Amino acid sequence: MKHKLAQVSMNGRMAYTIMCVEAFLVNQYPERDWRLIAQKMWEATTTNWGDWPIMYLCYLPDVILEDDDYDSDYFGPYITLQEYQQLKDFYSNITEGREDDPADPVAYMLNKPFEMAMIYEGTGIGDGHESFEIIDEAEQILLEHSIPLPDHNLVKFSPASEFNGWGYNFDGTHLSIILNK
Repeated sequence: MKHKLAQVSMNGRMAYTIMCVEAFLVNQYPERDWRLIAQKMWEATTTNWGDWPIMYLCYLPDVILEDDDYDSDYFGPYITLQEYQQLKDFYSNITEGREDDPADPVAYMLNKPFEMAMIYEGTGIGDGHESFEIIDEAEQILLEHSIPLPDHNLVKFSPASEFNGWGYNFDGTHLSIILNK
């Protein structure tokens, strides 16, 4: 069976993945201000995926919660001490930072865009089945929490026929339910 996003570019699939993450965050933790994280996620649709994951990694719970101290050599180019401390407090009591564990859904979901960017690092897309697995995993978390899936038709403007399946860069923030409140 063909995946519903088979005709959508990798950039479009990334956007849909981010839409799933945002749906989860807003539904489960509506009182939290997710804008900083959302801004960093959406940068994926506007830039080279070879560079974006290095920056985004610094915002993930498993990395933030791993150490007690800010390492300016590691974080410095991407995240300030103030942001680091803000995120450490922000993630406390909602995640343990177990990125590959669906039982820790905050870390698990926030890691999905990173996985999407890294799955094809240095390779061709092929049939893209790995990206569909990441999308399906994100959707499964939404369904388990009775959260409606985002409208996948919103990313069809970025077809797989563009740029060898990668699609052209676009500003995906217009799709954000966090940044467009």
